[in-house]
Amino acid sequence: MEDLVIEEEGTSSALTITLGDFLVFINWMNQTEKALERAEALPTMPQLDSGKVRGWIQLVQRLEERFRRSEEKKLAMEANVIAQEAQLGQLVSHLHSNIASLYENLGQSQKADEVRRRAEALHSA
Repeated sequence: MEDLVIEEEGTSSALTITLGDFLVFINWMNQTEKALERAEALPTMPQLDSGKVRGWIQLVQRLEERFRRSEEKKLAMEANVIAQEAQLGQLVSHLHSNIASLYENLGQSQKADEVRRRAEALHSA
């Protein structure tokens, strides 16, 4: 089975792919699929003679690493947005409270009550 060799026309022996290496790659891809489904680390690179097959595995490893990093960045950005939304909500609440206090200090308690009612309606929505 190891005797079957696939070579690209006009290439050096570095690009030779044996059937054995190809089968090892397929097995590695099957293990990789299972690892990704379970959110586990990719399997280690098997011993291969073919530089081309090794390159395929390295490509899959780089793609997975880029995906993982982009997911981490996405989660961090989502957490940041949630924190900023909470902070914005607090700032708006303080603004309404300060506006109501200003109206109270100006002797316009009716306006102050109106601001408080609108603020409560806004926060409960």
